Amino acid sequence: MPLLELRNVSKGYGKGSLRTEVLKDLNLSIDEGEFVAIVGYSGTGKTTLISALAGLKSPDSGQVLMQGESAKQPGPDRGVVFQNYSLLPWLTVLENILFAVQHVLPNLSYPEQIAHCEKYIAMVKLSTATNKRPSELSGGMRQRVSLARTLATQPKVLLMDEPLSALDALTRGTLQNEIVSIWERDRRTVVLITNDVDEAILMADRVIPLLPGNGQGSTLGKPFVVEFDRPRTRESVTHHPAYKPLKKAIIQLLLSARRESQELVAVS
Repeated sequence: MPLLELRNVSKGYGKGSLRTEVLKDLNLSIDEGEFVAIVGYSGTGKTTLISALAGLKSPDSGQVLMQGESAKQPGPDRGVVFQNYSLLPWLTVLENILFAVQHVLPNLSYPEQIAHCEKYIAMVKLSTATNKRPSELSGGMRQRVSLARTLATQPKVLLMDEPLSALDALTRGTLQNEIVSIWERDRRTVVLITNDVDEAILMADRVIPLLPGNGQGSTLGKPFVVEFDRPRTRESVTHHPAYKPLKKAIIQLLLSARRESQELVAVS
């Protein structure tokens, strides 16, 4: 049984002539311990898709299933790392993480909760910033706090909505490596939403394109299996003989789908 599953999920917004279909008949099965990247253009419904997986938005039709059970509402079994960090500005790094931990792990004593938070702060290499507030941190450090907070709640599935898109290239590359390193230690199930094909190939077991529709909603394309050995480095991936053909195939599928969508919209 898949850990997380979409069955014929469709989602749109508005009514009548103002109706916009965003997702159409999505089917996806994600196994425990798998790292899946969903890659697509801006405006194709990637955030709507991750919100449906998280239970933040209900599909108009179809089902989201967690271990075979309906997952209509948000729950601690699915943790989300957002693009915009979503940190409380008046709390320190430790306090931001502790706030989440106290809600999800209330049975731990206060000293145990503090130790638990410090473990994940160390995991994302922020121990020296424990008592700083978000305004005192760089964008990359804020995203590390967001990641540590989500990991500290120990979700079964980590959902990441383009978490690195606002960062500069060097910081983004560093965090890519660290996320993969953390994943390799505990093999938590991960769904990464990204618009970066290289990022998807570097990090994931499977890369699944989200293809723009012709006004009827985006669909999922065929999955591409990334068979490169782990642990991976950027150098080992980019020098692998299968890297360029794989990247080319993914990009061509995305380009072809966008071109067909634009042509159909123009005709209609």
